[in-house]
Amino acid sequence: MVRSQRLRTAVFWLGVAAALGMLLVLVMGATVTTTGSAQGCGRDWPLCKGKFIPDFALATAIEFSHRTITGIEGVLVVTLTAAVLVLYGRQRPVQVLAPLMLGFLLLQAGMGAWAVKYPQQPVVLALHFGISLVALATTTLTAIYIRRPQAVLSAPMVSGGVRLSTWATAAYLYLVVYSGAYVRHVGAAAACPSWPLCGGSRAALGADALAVDLAHRFAAGAALLLGFGLLVVYRRTQRARPDLLAGGWLLIAALAAQGFAGAFLVLSGFGLSSELLHAGLTGVVFTAAAYLCLRVSVGARSAEEAAPPSSKLVPVDAQ
Repeated sequence: MVRSQRLRTAVFWLGVAAALGMLLVLVMGATVTTTGSAQGCGRDWPLCKGKFIPDFALATAIEFSHRTITGIEGVLVVTLTAAVLVLYGRQRPVQVLAPLMLGFLLLQAGMGAWAVKYPQQPVVLALHFGISLVALATTTLTAIYIRRPQAVLSAPMVSGGVRLSTWATAAYLYLVVYSGAYVRHVGAAAACPSWPLCGGSRAALGADALAVDLAHRFAAGAALLLGFGLLVVYRRTQRARPDLLAGGWLLIAALAAQGFAGAFLVLSGFGLSSELLHAGLTGVVFTAAAYLCLRVSVGARSAEEAAPPSSKLVPVDAQ
């Protein structure tokens, strides 16, 4: 029993490392885009300028570092996937999260290789960031779930309306995130050099760039209102689910922080540090929304079908 508990604790910390690594991959990807280093290794993949370890210029170092971190993260996620399937494979949340975690990691790597080998349109490049967000969210949720699986499985089920509201909010946030990535890839971010209004807009970037930038700002503002609306739904209908209330407040805090980061991004002149802060908080926002989706989708009625030997449901912090 003690040995089994230690193994589960080790797998949990592996999940934490994988989740943090995925966040680092997300931020490094934003670094590559912001610094224009996507072609730092030329059109070679997985080699860099035809070499396993290339001669480094700044752009090459950034792109090569991103690939190296992604490779290490791949090992962590593959190991975590195998471990959770062995230890928790009979539980429905793991049966869903583990394939998604591994699948979106592979899709993320494939999209990155495709973008390197064959130049892509901004609409496709923006999707790469969205895929990275799903990979981050599923990895983080896996780590959260295996920490205390019984707490997730034994929570009271929520109504269909609450589930729909939660998933719809998460879907909307994904679209907002995609629009932000699209703004960055088409170079429209500087169309509105002031905040919150768009005074002194740069007409040279074109009306389309201005429209795209403004649309993203309004969508981001609406996302915060949706977050408060979701919290109201939880407070009125789910008083027995303090986890949802806590998750709702976390989502609102993350959205507010991301909004301030967006303002800082504009007012600082789109510096690298502000770009990376905004990208990192985007990952936190989407992961918070995904956490709420997990909590409203799994509950007491699914506990029996996920019932492995009771030892598999012991929290890793027990004893």
